Parts: sequence; structure tokens; C-alpha cells
Amino acid sequence: MNYFGCLKGEKLNELSAEQRLKHFKTKKLFVTTRVLNLPSNTPINLLDANNFKVRLESSKELLDTYYKFLIHTYQEYINNVFINFFHQFNNQIIGLKKKEAKMVGRVLYVSIINNKTSPNFDFVHMVENANGIPKLENTPKLELYYVKRDALKQRAINEHPNGLDEFLLGNSNHFDLKIKDDVAIFKEIIQFEGELKIILALNDEYQFEKNKTFQSPTIDNTNIEKPNLSVNSKAFKNKIPTEEEMDAYLMKHVFSENK
Repeated sequence: MNYFGCLKGEKLNELSAEQRLKHFKTKKLFVTTRVLNLPSNTPINLLDANNFKVRLESSKELLDTYYKFLIHTYQEYINNVFINFFHQFNNQIIGLKKKEAKMVGRVLYVSIINNKTSPNFDFVHMVENANGIPKLENTPKLELYYVKRDALKQRAINEHPNGLDEFLLGNSNHFDLKIKDDVAIFKEIIQFEGELKIILALNDEYQFEKNKTFQSPTIDNTNIEKPNLSVNSKAFKNKIPTEEEMDAYLMKHVFSENK
């Protein structure tokens, strides 16, 4: 289904929040889900319907389509995060052997996957070897980015519902450069997707982690006019070490080993 502009001409701004949700349900944009209420330290009967609450939320197809639209709309800014990083990184590894460059790449990789834009959670599981000795394994960080992306899809709608309305009305002008700066969730998505491109590229080059499940989204070919950004644009500043910090790391951890 082509969601962009599917409600063109309708007066969504005249509807109350409740009327809006009901209208979206009628149009099959939102679906009814049942959510379990979990009381603390109390046994719960899963067969009792009273222990569940019903709520309306956007369909998965709408979530995916709207998120792809946002990525496409702000693709130049996402790419700028990537370009700014590798412009600095490539200058820092000039003349280094691949093993030395990998050490630099690793410290930057770890810096990104532990900053405030990265997933702030971990999944672990315990396994045993043939001798019954236990071992705890962490889920690769790249797989956690897949989980966080799903959360960002929902947050994009919850934290800026007017954006979804304008998308359904077919108003691409709503998503201009000014709204990007004013809406926090849009800025977070741009930084998140830019840093994801960085760690995917670093991991592809240096194989820090196994990446079995992550797939980048297919970008819609929606006709959106996008801004041109130079490598020196300060629209979004990467959360990476400064050149001085990178130089200090090289001197301590790379060149000192060659003495």
C-alpha cells in the first residue's frame, strides 16, 4: 500500500486525539493490540481477559514505510555523519599497516557503540561446552542496533504524531530543514543511522563482530528534494574522539609497540 498521501485532502487537524485514532483504525492504518498488565510480585492469570488492556497502534507496514520515508528525506544528513567520520579516520591512518589501522578503528568502534545514541541495553545467554563448563555470551552489538531501530520507528510516531499526519496527507514540505532541527526524535534518527553506517563499514573492513541478522533498509524512491552538504558541514557533530585524542591513542597504543 502507498501510505504517503493516502489521506490527502482530509482534515485531520480538526479531529480529537481519540477521533484520529479511530479514523486510522477504520482506514486500517492502526490495529488493535492486547497488552498484558504486569503487577509487581503478584501471580497473574493469563487466561483472564481483565489482565490485558487494549490499545491502538500503527501497523508494522506503516511503521516501516514511514521510517524509510524519514531516512530517505534526511539521507544527505545521514551520509554527512558518515563522511565526516571517515574523512577524519582516513587522515589518521595514513601510513599505518592494516593491523595498526584496525587498532585505531577498534577504539572508535567501541566509542560509538557505547555512546548515548547507541542501544543502552544488552542481551546475554549462557551456553555450555562439551565438558559442561558454562560460558556467558553477549549478543553482538550490531544486532542490538536492529532492536533499537524498531524502537525508533515507534518513537518517531509517538513523539511527533503531527509528522505522521503530514506524511499521510502527502505534505513533504512539513519535513523541511527547519523541522529537522526542531524535532528531537528526527535528529536522533539521523545520528543513529549515520553512526550505524559507520560501524557497519568498520565491521566490514576489520571484522570486529559477527553480523548475521542486520540488514539495512531499502530506501524508497520518493521524490524528495534534499540539501547538499559538504564534508565540513556542522549540521551534526559526530560523537567521536577529537584529532588530539586520536593522536594520543596512536602514540600510546600503536607506535609505542613498535619501539
